[in-house]
Amino acid sequence: MGGSEVETPVAETEIRPAPDARPVTPWPRRLAWPALFAAAGLALFAAYLRQARTVPILSDGGSIALQAQDILHGNVLLRGWTTADLSFYTTELPQYVLIVLAHGLNADVVHIAGAMSYTLMVLGAALLARGYAAGREGALRMLIAAGIMLAPSLGTGSATLLSNPDHTGTQVPMLVIWLILDRARPRWWVPVLVAVLLAWVQVGDTLVLYEGVVPLVIVCAMRAYPVYRQRRPLSESWYELSLAAGAIVSPIAAAVALKLIRALGGFVVRPPTATFVVVDTMYRNVWVAVESVLVLFGADFSGEQLGAHAAIALIHLAGTALAVWATCRALRRFGMQDLVVQVITVAAVVLMIAYLTRGNPSVAGSTHEIAGVLPIGAVLAGRLLAGTLTRARLIPVLVLALVCYAGILAHNIVQQAPYNANRQLAGWLQAHHLTYGLGDYWNANAITLDSGDQVQVRYVSRIGDTLAVRPWETKNSWYDPAQHDATFLVTPGPASACQASTPPGWQAAAQATFGPPERTYQVDGFTVLVWNENLLGHLGKAAMHGPIQC
Repeated sequence: MGGSEVETPVAETEIRPAPDARPVTPWPRRLAWPALFAAAGLALFAAYLRQARTVPILSDGGSIALQAQDILHGNVLLRGWTTADLSFYTTELPQYVLIVLAHGLNADVVHIAGAMSYTLMVLGAALLARGYAAGREGALRMLIAAGIMLAPSLGTGSATLLSNPDHTGTQVPMLVIWLILDRARPRWWVPVLVAVLLAWVQVGDTLVLYEGVVPLVIVCAMRAYPVYRQRRPLSESWYELSLAAGAIVSPIAAAVALKLIRALGGFVVRPPTATFVVVDTMYRNVWVAVESVLVLFGADFSGEQLGAHAAIALIHLAGTALAVWATCRALRRFGMQDLVVQVITVAAVVLMIAYLTRGNPSVAGSTHEIAGVLPIGAVLAGRLLAGTLTRARLIPVLVLALVCYAGILAHNIVQQAPYNANRQLAGWLQAHHLTYGLGDYWNANAITLDSGDQVQVRYVSRIGDTLAVRPWETKNSWYDPAQHDATFLVTPGPASACQASTPPGWQAAAQATFGPPERTYQVDGFTVLVWNENLLGHLGKAAMHGPIQC
């Protein structure tokens, strides 16, 4: 006695209860939790669907919906299609197929898919944040994670998280993979299953290489290295080495699968167009990355005037702060974390590094590329901070923040959908019996979907002073003059990203390609040019390489 006590650091790994130590719970109580979880999921889906409808659809969503319809018509391999640089063939596209099958082909397909994906992302993050914690701590972990993600912001936040298919939907299978790593005991089949799932998702979205493959290889190598260094048998690290090997094989398997699909006559994936940043402009990317993270967490107050919108963003800073705090803690105590915490922490770092070093990111157009930072930050906050916040007696503050977030979500879902010029134009075209024509990318497939495929507008690109076919989310047969008769052109309108390419420029290119139009109409900001001949016979084909051109 009288000697000083030495405090021993305790690892922050999950303590998994022994199978024989689990108490027997009556079946009504066992069913109550899944029922409550499912009810919460349905309520969230209804809320997110309302908010998703405040975002106009673009041709990205329209393209996937049209591919889903083609699959339902028997074209399972999407023969004749050229996709974007990501196909989403194994991620969002199966989801769209089911929605089109159940709901028909219309603009709401995109909204339903966006709301469904985000709901599953919130629920998956809550489950992953819980880990093996039970009782009050387990519930608190889930509420922290779900609370941070509860109320995506309007505007760019909704467009990123609740709208057209992109990397946001990829987070759902990624969360499934991480849940398997977290819950499954080390068995031979776990690395096999993880490798298969990684390969499957990479067929649709190569971002998984950065978010899933690289982090898993890095972490497993770090965990196996001490065994090698101490000259112990590598069989002691068979699990980590197997996971790393499976992760390394997965992109090869995905590339082989894509080549096999193409060899069988299926779709073609357009080559990627990403470039590295110019070093002397990297500082700009840093601030774009900061604002992009704030957008994901609903906390982007940049440029906002003092008022309700700024207040909502500032309230969301609480969730952002928790995520940043948890990520810093995970990095600072990295060696003491369990496998899944290490993997998702490295995933967040790799995503941010990739974002900082890409050519020209923008808040409005590129934030989706780091969408994984949102569920990762929420999961880390739930897993690593629940105990600390409880000991600091900050639960009332968390409850207050959750109530504020719920109020923000209620505010979001009562907002009215904006005026949809594309839908009005689709109705006008149908009323004037103009059912097959051409347009810029950002309006073409969107107008087609808004009309329920009753009016079909096909993408053409303006290249210099002419118009040509540039394959990007297009099908070859659309441009066959023997199958279709295109009689009109829609110039870029209010919802188009091609507004810098002014309608007069398009009209000049159209006249150079097709000759003078017979009739010209102005409809809700669009210019509609009409000819009395089939325009498809005049179109050339541009190179597949390069970015989308208006």
